[in-house]
Amino acid sequence: MSYVEADALTAEVVAEYLRDNPDFFQDRKDLVDRLAINNVEQGAVSLVEVQLKRQRHRIEELEEEITGLMSLAANNDKTFYEFMDLQAQVLKCSDFMQVIKAVEQKALDLGLKAHVRILSQSGFYQLNEERYSKFSLNHFNGKDAYLGRLRKTDRHDLFGDFPVPELGSYVVLPLAKLSPLGLLAFSSEDGGHFQPHMDTLFLRHLALVVAHLADTLPWQINNEPRAQNTSS
Repeated sequence: MSYVEADALTAEVVAEYLRDNPDFFQDRKDLVDRLAINNVEQGAVSLVEVQLKRQRHRIEELEEEITGLMSLAANNDKTFYEFMDLQAQVLKCSDFMQVIKAVEQKALDLGLKAHVRILSQSGFYQLNEERYSKFSLNHFNGKDAYLGRLRKTDRHDLFGDFPVPELGSYVVLPLAKLSPLGLLAFSSEDGGHFQPHMDTLFLRHLALVVAHLADTLPWQINNEPRAQNTSS
């Protein structure tokens, strides 16, 4: 090779050639053994050692991903049956107060608290239309649910002066048919329980069912006393 050719053979050219010819070292194993990469902790190490270390690291990452997926599948399976059971319960209710009680009890069974608020109601279950519109604009913004922590102003907009977890996390879903009806929310004392990346498929389906019942069932039959603040 001439000096001119050697000068033109830059590191970038070599790197590009190796990218285009990944099997270059297949029949040149002696070169692989001679290649060395400086390592701060270990000094010079061979390319083979580097490749093996990267492969082991990738295998560990894959094992962690598989473990996480298996855990997610198990949790989703449990969640699916819990919400199927809840939907079966609420569909048997004769008034909407029974629906609320069923949702609140299921939340307690899961270590959570349920919060149902309706625009057309007064008192404990009342949802202020103006404040809810502000929350929807700031947090839903085209999304089906909000997950995460709530600031003090947001908690007040949704739940008024009634006590709710201050440092916990929430999932808030709109209840709507042709127009907004209210909201369905769940809270956890654990600030990291509900996070933005979580899937809300089951909850969204539950919200659709609850919204339909809120729109079609009477609020209360036989003048039974309203549900007390058992989970809000």
